Amino acid sequence: MRTIWITGGSSGIGYAVAEKFLKKEWRVIISSRNEERLNKSVKKLKKCSNNNEVYSIVCNITDYSNVKKTIKHIENNISAIDIALLNAAAYSPNKTQNFDLKNYQLLIDVNLNGTLNCIDILKNYMKGRNNLIAVVSSPVGFRGMPTAGAYGMTKAAQLNLIESLYFDFRKLKIKVSVINPGFIDTESTRLNSFKMPFLKSSNYAAEKIYNGLTGKYKFEIYFPFLVVFIVKIMRILPLNLYSLIWKRLGNF
Repeated sequence: MRTIWITGGSSGIGYAVAEKFLKKEWRVIISSRNEERLNKSVKKLKKCSNNNEVYSIVCNITDYSNVKKTIKHIENNISAIDIALLNAAAYSPNKTQNFDLKNYQLLIDVNLNGTLNCIDILKNYMKGRNNLIAVVSSPVGFRGMPTAGAYGMTKAAQLNLIESLYFDFRKLKIKVSVINPGFIDTESTRLNSFKMPFLKSSNYAAEKIYNGLTGKYKFEIYFPFLVVFIVKIMRILPLNLYSLIWKRLGNF
């Protein structure tokens, strides 16, 4: 039985992916810093499948020592990690569009430093095993978007990081992938103040992620195709045209 560790696995995309892998007879380990929500999620997961190989470990990814302790416990007491899905993230759209340094610092700490903490520990265990580290990023990182300065900056950093590690980690025999979902209906995206085209469910995302992570190796897993393709095209548009699009979407 293969093992997946999912950070941010108590809700949203992380939970849906955990349920999908569990039903496909994987050993599933979910982490979150919210112990109460984590315990409720595990109980729900155990009811959805005959596969009882599901575990929960409280982990704050911004705390390096906590991450180290968590991964050590998994590797030594549960199972070697075949896939690490680094999904935990902070998201707080700045609807007022006022510059808020504390918001930037929070998202840098969780989305960027938290990702780095996990990767740094995982590489020591996964070296030479051809295991996979997958990071859930976002098309928001492709170009600056209104209300998303802090979030978009961290996601752009993740995209650049994983692309660099694609080359560097080949020497360690560790595979890396980046996951770029379009708009998925979760607690986070419900905070948005603009229209979200082609909004999809978390179960839809879980299906795409499962297929992407367990099939033939892919560096980038993205969905829905049209949304991500359009955002990628937007990277080359002149600023005045790009600005007009956002004015139509949300009067920015």
